[in-house]
Amino acid sequence: MGMSTTQDVAYRESLMKYAEKYGVSRASRRYNKGRSYIYFWRARWDGSVGAMVCQSRRPHSRPKQHTEGG
Repeated sequence: MGMSTTQDVAYRESLMKYAEKYGVSRASRRYNKGRSYIYFWRARWDGSVGAMVCQSRRPHSRPKQHTEGG
């Protein structure tokens, strides 16, 4: 089983704080995550816990959806 959402958020927050203090490369080695993963979350992080929650990847529209009678 995976971690719960709150555990994921706490994990990412501690990762961001570590990367801020010691740098991305060192954080990558310590947390066993790729640097691109850290840069992805670092771009989203604004210091708040809410920024660390995963966002939906569902599309907002369906531009190629079939329509009736066409």
